Amino acid sequence: MVAGIVAVFLCSILGWGMQCWPGLPSRGVLDSKSDSEFDSERAAEDLQAFMGPGEPRVAGTPEAAAGRDRLVELFTTAGFSVDRQPMRIERRAGGVDLENLLVRVPGRTARPAQVLVVAHTDSAPGAPGASDDGAGVAAALGIARALLVDPPQHGVLILLTDGEERGLLGAQAFAANMTQSPLTASLRAVVNMDARGAAGPAFIFETGPQTAWLADLMAERVNAPRTNSLMGVVYGAMPNGTDFTVFLKAGMTGFNIAFIGDVAAYHTPLDTVERQSKYSRDHMGRTGLALVRALDQRLPAGEIPTARAVFGDVLGQFIVRWPEQWTLVMVIASALTVAVVAAWNAVRSTAMRRSEPGAVQRARAPGRGAALVLLAVFVQTCVVAAIGWSFQLAAQSAGLTMATAGLRLQVLNALLLVASMAVAIGAGAWLARRRIDPWSALLGAWVPWWALAGTAAVLVPAASFLFVVPVVTLALATVAAVIAGRLVGPVGSAGHGTTDARPVAFIGLLGAVVILVPMEPAFVDALGFQFGWLNGVRAALLGVTLVPLVVAAWQRESAAAAIDLQEPH
Repeated sequence: MVAGIVAVFLCSILGWGMQCWPGLPSRGVLDSKSDSEFDSERAAEDLQAFMGPGEPRVAGTPEAAAGRDRLVELFTTAGFSVDRQPMRIERRAGGVDLENLLVRVPGRTARPAQVLVVAHTDSAPGAPGASDDGAGVAAALGIARALLVDPPQHGVLILLTDGEERGLLGAQAFAANMTQSPLTASLRAVVNMDARGAAGPAFIFETGPQTAWLADLMAERVNAPRTNSLMGVVYGAMPNGTDFTVFLKAGMTGFNIAFIGDVAAYHTPLDTVERQSKYSRDHMGRTGLALVRALDQRLPAGEIPTARAVFGDVLGQFIVRWPEQWTLVMVIASALTVAVVAAWNAVRSTAMRRSEPGAVQRARAPGRGAALVLLAVFVQTCVVAAIGWSFQLAAQSAGLTMATAGLRLQVLNALLLVASMAVAIGAGAWLARRRIDPWSALLGAWVPWWALAGTAAVLVPAASFLFVVPVVTLALATVAAVIAGRLVGPVGSAGHGTTDARPVAFIGLLGAVVILVPMEPAFVDALGFQFGWLNGVRAALLGVTLVPLVVAAWQRESAAAAIDLQEPH
């Protein structure tokens, strides 16, 4: 039980570290291994040069034109030619003069380019735009420099759009004329880079529709990947979009990358070079370069396989993925596996206890036990959700918003996790006093996870990653415990010839913690505390996985105390 609590908070600290220093667990992102890789120091210099005096670069203004001029000079000095594409867009409020920049990076062969790298040069009114989207521009230039040293198989095009903040205008104009030019007609995939803040990991938060093939690319080629298929589902339901949205509608595939930490800088005067996290910028550049190289080398001559997959990273180290159609089968199989083993162990444990002299009153039917646990878990979830809602009201009363709260929202979320653990310990202790078998506790406590996983599997399989991985981990741990019991002999926490539930419960808790906790900072960055009850539900889901360990630990201590009292002194 103590190890479970420690695991929750160690993983919470690790998640916070992955938020502040993305990429570092896999490789020091500030050290380039060779000139053919993304040069972090050079990217910082490029960003500073592009930003110039740090004035907002609103589309159609002289400041935006001056920023593009500085960027053209940077590309020209690096050895590239830049195609300037001026245009005038008529809108209800009047016409606006825009200019896209197109750069061709030559490949090893004369084949036309298939991959397009996109970032936008304009910024929101009043915002210097060092992160949105100066970071993307610097990353695009860094990718071009790396590809010049170690050329791709095909040529790669770098598109720096204008007017993104005014309605994706530059991207729309480019896409409308893309098939009319021999240079751009062969484009099939895009890597777009943007930002909604000034820190945090560079999430691959959206992909093309061929998710199985694209997930394989990410798994094989990206160092320190941060992604999961749930993000694309959530973002697709939102009313806003990026330049990537335009190219998806044009029939292209690819990846959309952004960091969203420190949202106070988003579209404000705080979006400066000094505020931007160098770790986030470097993580974006390295992730983007890996994806560009993967697409260049792996795009098939014909159609890309259309199979879809559920996918996500584990602690930013590797990506787990499986076909969407497997999801419901995985959920049902995991639930049946745990239910059968839990029922067998609970029945056997109860029967053994009832066979002991004077022990009839200490036994409780397994089915009734699991139902009582489920009721307790429901109450526990409601309590923690209410605490989260109260935190939301407190934050609103204090005038805290996502833009002004800073780390205080993360602190509130940490306190919510502490509250969830405390409520879980109380619920587990209450259940233990009512003689609930640990296997019954395990079965009842995990019902909400199976319910969420099954619902997602039926309605939106891509959104099921956060729930399916923990329940499958629990099922695998259950099978392993049964096999171990057959090999070394049945060992029970109470000595009744049953399989010990504690290792299974602990591994299930670890599965939930490793998948969900590192995502908590991103959830807060994306949603803040405007949905405080949802923050509470997420914390409660982690808490319920602790309940079986509390039940087992409490009963083990009670059994030990009873034995000690019976022994003569």
